[in-house]
Formats: sequence, structure tokens, C-alpha cells
Amino acid sequence: MSDSTEVFINGEKIVPEDLGRDGLKLLQHKDCYKLDTASVLLAWFAACFVRNGKPCKMLELGSGTGGVSLLVSARARNASVDGVELLELPYKVFSENIKINHLEDRITAYNCNILDLPATVKNQAYDVVFMNPPFYDGTKGSVTDASAKSLHESSARFSAPGGLEDFIKIQSSRTRTSGGYAVMCISPDRVPECFALYSKYKITPVRLMTVHANASKPAFLALIAGKKGAPNAEFKALPPLFINEEGSSALTTRAQHIYEEEHDECFI
Repeated sequence: MSDSTEVFINGEKIVPEDLGRDGLKLLQHKDCYKLDTASVLLAWFAACFVRNGKPCKMLELGSGTGGVSLLVSARARNASVDGVELLELPYKVFSENIKINHLEDRITAYNCNILDLPATVKNQAYDVVFMNPPFYDGTKGSVTDASAKSLHESSARFSAPGGLEDFIKIQSSRTRTSGGYAVMCISPDRVPECFALYSKYKITPVRLMTVHANASKPAFLALIAGKKGAPNAEFKALPPLFINEEGSSALTTRAQHIYEEEHDECFI
């Protein structure tokens, strides 16, 4: 399939876009959650927990249309990724994204609930389990705001009661007990809740990075990593990431490196 091939999903034509890394293309559907800053940074952060030179088995919970899994595969060539998505439409787009990039041997998409994983996923222990769970618990933002979004958009942003705990519980159950990493991005105000749930499900927080629009703005995103089966692991708060220079739309040197240059970071 050529890069310019038009793909039809549910009768709608979608043209692949340049993903901006490793020549990969990305299909996005207007009714699905779009790749955004959080997605790109999660892919970078998750790849930072892949050891060089040895195979790495990774799992993404709530993979949407697969943009994060694609970016992870480009950053970590020694990794294979299983992606789990509940909703049928983004799953279909994800499956097509795998096909147009010829990544069938490295990425597998599953259409299922994280609470009802197929045996091929449930019976595996993964080196890195990463996710971008719903940021809000339904108490923030109005019901009108949530319902005005498409089903796929609101499902990505708003969780049912206990949704975050479900995600972390399953993340823990699928992370390799002997030193596997659980990685996620979340709204900064939910970091204490995440750490409490990590403690409950035997994940030791090891890395935290806050992300800011610029040096004068409060954090709008938190990147978190925990280690399974390592109760005495050292916790480090990494230097904050500023996306733009103060008073400018220009990327900072650090952000530009993350977005545009080859992957060379490791936070293990």
C-alpha cells in the first residue's frame, strides 16, 4: 500500500498524514481522539524505559487509533507493542494504521475492554505497560461539555467512577513483576491519586516529570513511571519540561530535541 493511498473506514475516506518520525503515516478519524501533545510525550517517555540491545515487549492500554504505539515503535526499534482499544471505530483505524506502515510483525491491535483482555494478552507479562487514561473522573467539567463531544472523544477524556483505578489495577497485573515499568501521563492534579493507587497495586513510583507550556505557566501534564517488584527503588523528580520559549511560540531546545531528533534518552 503506498503512502498516498486513501483508506475507507465505515465508508469515509481518510488520507494518511506524515507522522513526522521514521517515515510513518497516520490515519486519524474526525470522530476519534486526535494525536496531541500528551500522546507524543507519552510515546517519548515510554520509550525511555526500553533497554537498548534486547527485545522489549510493550502493552498500551486504551490505544485509540494507535498513534502512540506507532511512535513508540519508531523510537524503540527493539520493541514490539500490543495495543488494547475498547471502541470499535478507533480500533478499526488502529488496525489500518498498522497495515499502511507494514508493522504487522511488531504491533498488534486488540478490540476489547481492559477488564476482559484476551488470553494472548492476559497470559503475558510485559516489560513496559503504558497508557494515557481518561484525565477526568466526571466531576470536572460539565456534563454538557462531556456529552457534546463524540462518544470516542468523551470516552478518552472522561472515565466512569473508578476508571483510573481500573486502568492502574490492570496496568499492574500485566507489568512484569521483576522490574517491569508502568508508565502513564495524567493531569497533574491527579498525581497524588495515582501514587496512592500505585501503592495499593504494588507499583513503586520511580520517575515524575511535569510538563509546562513555558517557564511561567503551571504544569498541564504529568509523566509518571513506576517499577513493579522493586519496593526500594529510588524515586527521582526529573527536571520539568517546558514546551515553548517564554513569550514565544518557538519550541525550547529540549522540546525540539524530543519532537524532531533521534531518540537517545533512557530513564531506567
